[in-house]
Amino acid sequence: MSDQAVDKPQNDTASKPEATGMSKSAKKRANKKQKKLSESEKTNTESERPVEVTQPGTDKKKDKAEVKKPEKSNDAVDKLVPLIQRFDVNGKPLRTIAGNIPVHLGEITPHNILQLKKLNEAVFPIAYNDKFYVEARTCGDLGRLAYYNDVVVGAVCCRIDDISDEKSLYLMTLGTLAAYRQCGIGTILINYALKLCKKLEEVKTMYLHVQVNNEKAVSFYEKHGFVNDGIIEDYYRISPRDAYLLIKRIRN
Repeated sequence: MSDQAVDKPQNDTASKPEATGMSKSAKKRANKKQKKLSESEKTNTESERPVEVTQPGTDKKKDKAEVKKPEKSNDAVDKLVPLIQRFDVNGKPLRTIAGNIPVHLGEITPHNILQLKKLNEAVFPIAYNDKFYVEARTCGDLGRLAYYNDVVVGAVCCRIDDISDEKSLYLMTLGTLAAYRQCGIGTILINYALKLCKKLEEVKTMYLHVQVNNEKAVSFYEKHGFVNDGIIEDYYRISPRDAYLLIKRIRN
């Protein structure tokens, strides 16, 4: 063991040079300034951190809370109202053409006979001979053209026959252009013919022929009181050749 004296290590506090010549108030101001500098550095450090952006759907609970149920649209009601307006108080359909523009009936004359011919060619699968149109030109109340916006869209032609010692109104043709069907024009035409039958007191029945494959026509006439009286074989020259005989009793 050495006889030399060993100096004791001084503590950290003692090793730091102590500020001399500073009053307590000066020390207090220095400490406050140091604290502000430290807080400023902390704020700058936090501001430099990248901002985290939450993508939609990452927080399911938050998304569910923020998602609002879509408000009920009135589209269904808006679509339903026009449909309701197409029925009368008894629930029967009232079909009209756009804007309730009326369909009016006009006489068949030599001046519009070509319009009747063109309409028949467009509507019926058979061609009517010249004799048919000669009679139609002078048929008077037995024929009518249906006009919509001054355009011929339908027609009805009849004649009076003597069957079994009684007069009958034979419905030769009744048709509407395809684009104007399901609008009530056919009903207007058949109602005209039925009113004509009631006006002609000598007419007891009304009848017509329909191809056996024309189910829509059969259904249409049955809705207006006609009864299927059987099949007439080989009535037409086109296929199918057979026809149904539909009859409606007007008066006994």
